[in-house]
Amino acid sequence: MANALNGHFEMPQTFPAVSIDVTATNMWQLEGCDKVDAQVAHLTGMAVPSQGQVTVQGDERLVWAGRDRYLLTTQRSDLTDHDGVYATDQTYGKTQLLITGEDARALLSRGLPLDIDEGQFAIGEVQHSHINHIGVSVIRNADVGGQPQFEVWVMRGFAKSLMEFLVHSARTLR
Repeated sequence: MANALNGHFEMPQTFPAVSIDVTATNMWQLEGCDKVDAQVAHLTGMAVPSQGQVTVQGDERLVWAGRDRYLLTTQRSDLTDHDGVYATDQTYGKTQLLITGEDARALLSRGLPLDIDEGQFAIGEVQHSHINHIGVSVIRNADVGGQPQFEVWVMRGFAKSLMEFLVHSARTLR
């Protein structure tokens, strides 16, 4: 799947204690005007996550993105509006980065004004913030090989600038 970093960065970017890669899944924004939780649950077949949480079912994730608004990562490519829920394909609108390794927290803390220390940002949580003044959504994924992993979603138009900041910062960690 093409992404905004093609032609700018060879992926993954690997450093002594952290790696940055791109993940590619279809992403759908599901939202409605008022109280759409039951409709979103019906449409996705998943429990609707509470504020700041992520629901995982198989290969799919339903991410809380605000009141009456969710993001679904899935292999499905055929979602349509349903019973007051508007499904908007965001697959090519956002770049999805995976940051993994012993220095993942140190790298993110260079520009992210959130406390992501272990115990403060639990697996399955999502925070909407910014890194170096670029709006992002950050998800705490399960550890990989005993190392922390975070997923960072950024609007496509800002992906190159964010990646430049992350690569520069990663080079200065050790």
